[in-house]
Amino acid sequence: MKQYGILAYPVKHSLSPVIHNAAFRELGIDAQYGVFERKADELEDFMHSVKEKGISGLSVSLPHKQNVMKYLDRVDDAAQKIGAVNTVVNESGVLSGFNTDWIGSNNALIEAVGDLKDKTVTILGAGGSARAVAYGCLYAGAHVWIKNRTKEKSDAIAVEFAELFNTEIHSAELEDMKAADILINTTSCWLDDSEDWQGTAIAAYVDSDHLANYDAVMDIVYKPLITPLLWMALDAKVEIINGARMLLYQACEQFELWTGKKAPVEVMQDVLQKNLSES
Repeated sequence: MKQYGILAYPVKHSLSPVIHNAAFRELGIDAQYGVFERKADELEDFMHSVKEKGISGLSVSLPHKQNVMKYLDRVDDAAQKIGAVNTVVNESGVLSGFNTDWIGSNNALIEAVGDLKDKTVTILGAGGSARAVAYGCLYAGAHVWIKNRTKEKSDAIAVEFAELFNTEIHSAELEDMKAADILINTTSCWLDDSEDWQGTAIAAYVDSDHLANYDAVMDIVYKPLITPLLWMALDAKVEIINGARMLLYQACEQFELWTGKKAPVEVMQDVLQKNLSES
């Protein structure tokens, strides 16, 4: 039986195991997906054990998406440019790294709004997730704004990705919230899942009146499924995209990298929705 799993810390509430195990069962693949909860100082020993024990593949989440790269034999071009790996494939002891987050975010966006070419996208945040989402949007031909509480961080992404894609990228502080076609939150500044979302940090920058200027609002967080930002977007009667869509599509891409088989998307979607409704 082949072994796969999620490498993260902490990892207790991840839904990746139920998604991937359902896919393995559906296609009759003799494989099991588990949990590898490892702290940062345990990463090196664990990555050596991946080769020794023949673990066939990993999903990689916080805090390891960047540091895991130093233990890989190969890293694909997109992951190199994003600066983070969320998927590892072990082929006879050769570890290859990929990033499927940008594919997941693009598929979720295209599903909701169609072709991203020439759309104007505002991305909140300047961390690893913002880099992946920005890469995907630029790859699809969108115009991108990066907005962050610390402008120096958004400036750094804008300069780097403008050079990579030979295009102009704008950077600004969160206070400068001009309208665009799509707004994407990659931060956790929504804080909690209470209905008192007007008291959360994100309400200091946007409100329902402002969100009404967008065609769609996406939040990459999937717990809660409807975040405070998405509640505001619903109040403004704007199309919303929850983080579960990105989670699903990045997982499908992982599955196909590991197995070479077409992912059973409907099965993975059904088990994801069932577990989200129960959590």
